[in-house]
Formats: sequence, C-alpha cells, structure tokens
Amino acid sequence: MKHQRGFSLLEVIVAFVLLAVAMGVLLAVLGGGLAQVRRSGEASEAALHAQSLLARVGVLEPIAPGRSSGVIDRGRYRWTLEITEIDDPLPPTEAIAGLDLVESVGLQQPNAPVLYRLQLDVAWGEGEAARSLRLASLRARYPQAALP
Repeated sequence: MKHQRGFSLLEVIVAFVLLAVAMGVLLAVLGGGLAQVRRSGEASEAALHAQSLLARVGVLEPIAPGRSSGVIDRGRYRWTLEITEIDDPLPPTEAIAGLDLVESVGLQQPNAPVLYRLQLDVAWGEGEAARSLRLASLRARYPQAALP
C-alpha cells in the first residue's frame, strides 16, 4: 500500500476556520480605524468652522454682549456664541481724577478698551455619536463715544 501525501479534511477545515477568524478580526480593526478617521475629520472640520466664526467677531460683526446661534454646512454643525463683558484683569484702582465709569466694567479711563469673553460651542452628530467643541477667546473694543 502506498502512503498518500497531503492534508486531511480535518486539517483543511481547521485552516479555513483560523483564516475566517483572522479575517473577522482584521475587518473589525479596519472598521474601527475608519470610524476614528471619520470622527477625526468631523472634529477638524468643526474646529475650522469655529475658528472662522470667532474670526468674524469684531471684524465683520460688531462686538456686543449677547447670545447667538445658527447652523453650518446644511445643519450638520450647530453653533452657539455667547459674548459677555468682563472686568479688566488689573486690580481695581482707587477713585482717581480723570477716571469715569465706562459701560459696566468699572472705573477706567474713558478711552480704555472694554474686554469681552467670547465662548463658542459647536456640536455635531446625534445620540451616542454626538460630539461638541468649545472655544473661548478674549476681544477688546473701544467704547463708542457718547453723542452730544
């Protein structure tokens, strides 16, 4: 009798099972990587939109205390901008001749700039996939001259 060389049916089935498990793991890893790339792209796009919105304040739009909101990219990103007047970080001064009360920030020289805090929240996604980004900045604006 001759001995035949080759693989038995059991060895071939085990090899196919191992190959199927390895392919399943590989696809899960690649799928997770693609989801991370997509989330990273969305976060980068949100940061670019947020920078553009903040750059407009004080240049294309006046700086004024208040709250505004809107949508970008056909509703894909939602934003809320809150502008608040803040106190000058310098310690308060004693009453000095030549200092007047300007807007609501306290004693200042009449031509000193007023500081504003801008807080921008950008959100995207729904449910468990919801993400958000918060940026804050300071802007200065000279008070408007009082009309006679």
